Amino acid sequence: MTMPTPPLEGAAREAVPDAGPPVGTDERRGRGTGAALRVALVVVWSSGFISGKLGLRHAAPYTFATLRFAIAGLVLLAIAGIRRERLPRGRLLLHLAVAGVLVQGVQFSSIYMGMKLGVSSGLAALVIALYPLTTSLLAVPLLGERVTRGQCLGLVLGLGGVALAVADRIDLSGGYLLGLGFLLLGLLGISYGTVHQKRHCARMEPVGGNAVQLLAAAAAALVPALLVEGWSVEFTASYWPVLLWTALINSIVGVGLLYHLLQRHGTSQVSSLFYLVPMCTAAFAAVLLDQPLGVLTLAGLVLASAGTLLANRVHR
Repeated sequence: MTMPTPPLEGAAREAVPDAGPPVGTDERRGRGTGAALRVALVVVWSSGFISGKLGLRHAAPYTFATLRFAIAGLVLLAIAGIRRERLPRGRLLLHLAVAGVLVQGVQFSSIYMGMKLGVSSGLAALVIALYPLTTSLLAVPLLGERVTRGQCLGLVLGLGGVALAVADRIDLSGGYLLGLGFLLLGLLGISYGTVHQKRHCARMEPVGGNAVQLLAAAAAALVPALLVEGWSVEFTASYWPVLLWTALINSIVGVGLLYHLLQRHGTSQVSSLFYLVPMCTAAFAAVLLDQPLGVLTLAGLVLASAGTLLANRVHR
């Protein structure tokens, strides 16, 4: 804060130019905007699990994922054309497609399958939130990176939190366990896809590159959507808002917020925001989907978030 300037008399007052706004005003505005963007990212990312659960009421998992990826990819492709952005070619195009199938296709199709089989939105968000840790583990053999003791401790705490959250609503039926298996597949998809992208796609353009990844994910999800599900979807009045939200808000606005914050604040600061997503998702699910938030689930969310946050702090 700046101290108030004492009043000046006569010529002395006229000799001093207007000091303008108090020092620090722009900085405070910048901090306020940055905080708002961080909150928006957490809310938008969390809403994806809620919109996914709602969308599954009208479409089968792979069909829903195909429509989401296709709409978002085509919109981004049109934006890239308007901006006259050069689309990726050659080996970069291939690597972007592989990363897109893993990060987008495998991750979200598996999340939708898991939730379709009865896993709650909050638990789905909690399992996927472990991906910074699993990515670090995969980066050891693939990228030659080192895992610290703090990261190992964070992984143990994170897995313990997942175990607590599962124990609150333990269900040994085949469908529920299969749903957890799909979530682990989604976690593996985003983890390996992130490493692949870091290794081969450093020159990716945000708009054109994301368009390629989303369209590749749509093509991959289309196969089981046709052959296994038979393109099961009901285009009702209540389904369109959910579909457009997942495609335009979750896939485009959410990724745009992510890239913007990464450019301004760096990877370590932004990645810690994702540890708030499970808690936010669970709160949304309790209010909007009437999913109970038990004591063990809440304890598991807190423990897993603390573990992943600890690992990120220590790694930095």
